[in-house]
Amino acid sequence: MQSATGETGRLAELVLEHRPCVVLTGAGVSTESGIPDFRSASGIWAEFDPREYAMLGAFRRDPEKVWRFYAPRFAMLTAAEPNPAHLALAELERRGLVRAVVTQNIDPLHERAGSRDVIEVHGSIRTSTCLGCGQRYPLAEVIPLIEAHGAPPCPACGRILKPDVVFFDELLPEGAMERATALAQEAGLLLVVGSSLEVYPVADLPRSTLAAGGKVAVVNRTPTWVDDRAELVLRESAGETLGAVAAALREPPLEVVEYDPEWPRRYEAEADLVCAALGADVVHVEHMGSTAVPGLAAKPVIDISVGLRRVELAAERIAAMDQLGYEYLGENNLPGRLFFRKDDAGRRAYHVHAVEHDGGHWHRHRAFRDYLRAHPEEAVRYAAEKRRLAAQCETHEEYWARKQAYVDPLFERAWSWYGRG
Repeated sequence: MQSATGETGRLAELVLEHRPCVVLTGAGVSTESGIPDFRSASGIWAEFDPREYAMLGAFRRDPEKVWRFYAPRFAMLTAAEPNPAHLALAELERRGLVRAVVTQNIDPLHERAGSRDVIEVHGSIRTSTCLGCGQRYPLAEVIPLIEAHGAPPCPACGRILKPDVVFFDELLPEGAMERATALAQEAGLLLVVGSSLEVYPVADLPRSTLAAGGKVAVVNRTPTWVDDRAELVLRESAGETLGAVAAALREPPLEVVEYDPEWPRRYEAEADLVCAALGADVVHVEHMGSTAVPGLAAKPVIDISVGLRRVELAAERIAAMDQLGYEYLGENNLPGRLFFRKDDAGRRAYHVHAVEHDGGHWHRHRAFRDYLRAHPEEAVRYAAEKRRLAAQCETHEEYWARKQAYVDPLFERAWSWYGRG
């Protein structure tokens, strides 16, 4: 994690610790894109009576009047651009730190920012539906109808279309609240951003998270009912706060460097410390990965493979690794391996892979390393491919995906040579 200070740094730690978290957004996110809110003292409902413009009964009585209210707001919502809060949440989702966004907002800005899993519990202007024939039309087709007629008629039957936003006397979209509640119950962290938590049943979502043992954090300029029970409360801008969190959690620049003769010495010194921390559970330890192959370009990260009697560690062993500065990530998506990582001066420096000694993971690591040591021409080609991809790829994810396509057949050759395939 990059450096972050104060409450923003604490929020970044919470997001990382409880990944993937679930995010609940409200009007305070959209206002930073220039969209006025509805419920504040200066909001839309302070000027317009919602009983005349936001009730299904009012729409049925006089749809043209309701559309005189909504038409200019459609233009404003369509013209608005995603702000740093929207963009940060989309980035965090791409990187696996956010599972989904539950939003009370009716604008399409989360989707336009790139968020993929968005639950719109109060509906959206993205579509409008005919209450007569049931036809539904996307926003791109509704806008010309608004411009031509004010109140958009259904192209199929001529009846006035209803925007697919939830009016006060309507039920929430089918399945939306159920999904939102399930996400809240499963979340290790529910992050509330820009919502005063005044509109129910959505305002109850933090209660679902807390009841299931999860934590809640709040980024909102005004108080909410959950503040006293929240792990963290920030009275700050949504865009500035989430932008800083995303920056703090951004991986350092992709780096592939030439072989450093100091790497074996660094391995030896660190391996002694790791063995002391893990104690009698260790059978053997070896230098693995690209930094263990002379002449091979690599990320400057020392990979230490620790062979254990059993793939389990007592809490005091994990605590001893923590004292050395290692972050424990459990299996980290690879069953049969316990993974630790350590930074040095803000840069990733050491990885420890604790596996069963003489087991499958142990020999896979050795096969790859020993094959490249024995076939320097393969190491040269592999180094050239890593340099090429590092220069071309914009993200770590892209680099790993494209490198894996090269590594898979290379490993098959190594495994066959190793004699255990």
